[in-house]
Amino acid sequence: MKLKTILLIFFLFELCFAQNVIIVVIDGARYSETFGAEATYMPHMYNDLKPIGAVYTNFRIADAGKTETNPGHTSILTGTWQQITNDGSERPTKPTVFEYFRKELGSGSNENYVIAGKSKLNVISYSTDPAYGFNYRASESCSTITDNLVFNNLVSIMDTYHPRLIIVNFPDTDVKGHAGVFADYVNALTNADNLVYQLWQKIQNDPNYQNTTTLFVTNDHGRHTSNFSGHGDDCEGCEHIMLLALGRNVNQGLVNNDLHYQIDIAPTIGDLLNFSTPQAVGISLYQGSNPLPVELSSFTAKVLKGGRIKLDWRTETEVSNYGFEILRSAQDDNWQVLGFVEGHGNSNSPKEYSFTDNVIGGKYSYRLKQIDIDGQFQYSKVIEVDAGNIPGEIVLEQNYPNPFNPTTKIKFALSETQSAKLVIYDILGNEVAVPFDGTAEGGKIYDVEFKGENLSSGIYFYRLETDSKVENRKMLLLK
Repeated sequence: MKLKTILLIFFLFELCFAQNVIIVVIDGARYSETFGAEATYMPHMYNDLKPIGAVYTNFRIADAGKTETNPGHTSILTGTWQQITNDGSERPTKPTVFEYFRKELGSGSNENYVIAGKSKLNVISYSTDPAYGFNYRASESCSTITDNLVFNNLVSIMDTYHPRLIIVNFPDTDVKGHAGVFADYVNALTNADNLVYQLWQKIQNDPNYQNTTTLFVTNDHGRHTSNFSGHGDDCEGCEHIMLLALGRNVNQGLVNNDLHYQIDIAPTIGDLLNFSTPQAVGISLYQGSNPLPVELSSFTAKVLKGGRIKLDWRTETEVSNYGFEILRSAQDDNWQVLGFVEGHGNSNSPKEYSFTDNVIGGKYSYRLKQIDIDGQFQYSKVIEVDAGNIPGEIVLEQNYPNPFNPTTKIKFALSETQSAKLVIYDILGNEVAVPFDGTAEGGKIYDVEFKGENLSSGIYFYRLETDSKVENRKMLLLK
């Protein structure tokens, strides 16, 4: 459904399934020479593609990642920080998006492709995970060749097999960077920029990809801040990389300054192609505090007497609108379908809708899933409602600030007095701190300070354990 507004009140993000996703990795380009230099070395991407796409200015590799070629590519494909060697002797330890795509939706090997200018990248076509692995591998074409030859190979494979999920590696920027001549390094980047532009033109003119493809352009790693010829540590130059998104399900002209990570690409691809990525720890770009936006006139909620929450929303025009599923979450990550409200199909006048949910108190999140007649859909922005005390339950809020450095606060409350323990875990599941362990009074709000000055940057989880229930949330330490 296309939504036209007179007054923009809320932002939503559109998610009509893409049929194809292509990830272009410009190997070893430092952000200071990509979008950090505006159009100097990437005139096409800055002047021609940025206005019709979305640019993420704070896209990074966390300290938990590894700023090298093979670990970077596998972090992109698995949605997890991979510590594999960089010589091509180790495969990813977690499933790739190719394996998820093939196993869940039955896509063929030629519908999934790795096309690279470094032969060592042939290992990224599948993982060592015993539940996935070789039987769900991608096809691969990996040789030590130049960017131009990689591009020619890409076009040939697209014309022959029409793969739906492709990762492409352009190696020359990294190769020239290691050679230590800055002019050659940025010239290679400019050539890669031209190839990306040519790829976009092909997508726009190829009936197999036109209007059905989402294109991501990013890097596997950056380069040292002080010495562009090398990379491999946690410096700003190595960790700060670019992300440009174009095409289907991407809002034009968006500049997103929020913090996002390399591992967020894999779950985003899952959302686009409609498959799950259960072992990924990244957060889809279609979730979080600033999702990719389109326009809707309003979506609100209010608490009524008797433990009821009324949702109201309004559209200005409707095209092919089948209706709305109403979804609720009590923990932000477990969405329950509450019901369905029929749409008006095609309409050029404002329409108002409502739905009432019966709850027993507590804090809830709501969103709408608007469904077209042809099955495409889009999610609304999440709205949160506090319906009061939760008998027999606990409340664990998101830490604030998040991300944090090095101190944050975690609020929780219990409806009844009981034992409570707040535990912090690292991404590997190791216990790193217990900021609260004792008896918590019912009805009292606890505001617990957590200090992470002795911890490394990365994703951490906090868990509230009581006699009656356990709650978990995620937070990010960024130093």
